[in-house]
Amino acid sequence: MAGMAGVAARRRPGGRPEAMPTAGGGLSPEIRILDGGEPRLLTDFGRIDPRSLDSYRAHGGYTALERAIRHLSPEAVIGEMEAAGLRGRGGAGFPTAQKWRAVRATESDRKIVVANLMGADPTSLGDRALAEGNPHLIVEGVQIAAFAVGASEAIIAVRRDWQTAVERLRLAVDQTASAHLSGYLVLGTDVSIQLSVEEGSGAYVAGEETAMLAALGGDRGMPWIRPPYPTTRGLWGVPTVVQNAETLAHVAWILAHSPEAFASAGTATGHGTKLVTLLGKVAQPGVVEVALGTPLLDLLPLAGGGTGTVKALFVGGPGGGAIEAAALDTPYDYDALGGVGAHIGSGSVLVTDEATCMVDTARFFLDFSAREACGKAVPCRIGTRRLVETLDRILAATPRPGDFDLLRDLSRKMADTALCHLEVLAPRPMLTTLQRFPDEYRAHAERGVCLAGACRVEPVQPLVAPISNVEPTSPAAG
Repeated sequence: MAGMAGVAARRRPGGRPEAMPTAGGGLSPEIRILDGGEPRLLTDFGRIDPRSLDSYRAHGGYTALERAIRHLSPEAVIGEMEAAGLRGRGGAGFPTAQKWRAVRATESDRKIVVANLMGADPTSLGDRALAEGNPHLIVEGVQIAAFAVGASEAIIAVRRDWQTAVERLRLAVDQTASAHLSGYLVLGTDVSIQLSVEEGSGAYVAGEETAMLAALGGDRGMPWIRPPYPTTRGLWGVPTVVQNAETLAHVAWILAHSPEAFASAGTATGHGTKLVTLLGKVAQPGVVEVALGTPLLDLLPLAGGGTGTVKALFVGGPGGGAIEAAALDTPYDYDALGGVGAHIGSGSVLVTDEATCMVDTARFFLDFSAREACGKAVPCRIGTRRLVETLDRILAATPRPGDFDLLRDLSRKMADTALCHLEVLAPRPMLTTLQRFPDEYRAHAERGVCLAGACRVEPVQPLVAPISNVEPTSPAAG
């Protein structure tokens, strides 16, 4: 089979994108910042030197931290996050202020803030772009979060294979310590925040906060059974706030501008902007920042348009849903996407065209989820493999009776018994394509035909070759 999804995840159309030039240090070749959209977090890309504290401060850096520590109380900082309506950008969209209040209200001598840059959807580049292009923005947001919840420790957990990001984050942390912007007596006040950068191997399951905390604490990266939640018992058993890099960058932006300025973009239930990674059948794959609520159709011109007739968009990464071309007026927003079987997730949007097989694409995503499963939950560990095997039978035109019912029933049972949200999301690419492109599934299963012309079905060989010169009715044949 030659499904487009596997190709799109490994190779960019149009060749290797050029790195965006930045003053004093470029981005990794995989990252391309696209023009257009509504840049806020990306505004200073190309204007500042990501390796220079002075460059960051010359463009207003650390004024938000100074305002928080010198002019606001922790409760007032949380109040500004609530007024802004900031929701987590890691996928779930949980209200940031609500999470912070839970940690602040928990009695403990020790609290920790963790910036999660270890989630490993290989197609999503937003957090990595921030870490490479403006690392001080993340560091500033981490410290504001620590001040707000009463934490004296903050950890930036980042994938080991993002070496440019690791180096620049470490440099940023060292620079803030030397400038008394972190460590003991921050900005000459009685606030102390010890910062560190910790490297991890990275895994898709690390996008789930408790799995990341388990790995960070030295255990195998597997989700915890909840409750208790990390806000009351997290890393090393202490109250912990976990946010992704983009969320923390928005924290710094909100305090540097205002909650009202932040909420001026977006929708009634989703304020602000979101970093989106556009890839697949587009002219210029890359990262762009758009207002929440932007119609999906309006994302395509930001990447130079599609390279063919758009068939569907897979929104949300490996656990995202397929939205057909006729429904691309759907807003890019938490609630709107959830209503059509997709989600914001990792912030990636995969564009497919008429030459893309929906069955094979769904199989690619499911296989990724199966391979990345941590193994703790049996329905996930075994269920994802069974779903892949069922799709393989359909793709080979050798389905069993009831295979289509099996796909739906097993997916429902996985969701009902899920230990983490990634398990719930894993079947979505298959379920949404099965619902919206049923003819492609039937053509594969019943006739061995790929309607997209992308898959080649090999003739199925018999399990036992016939014995020559023996009649089927003879004793030897029995």
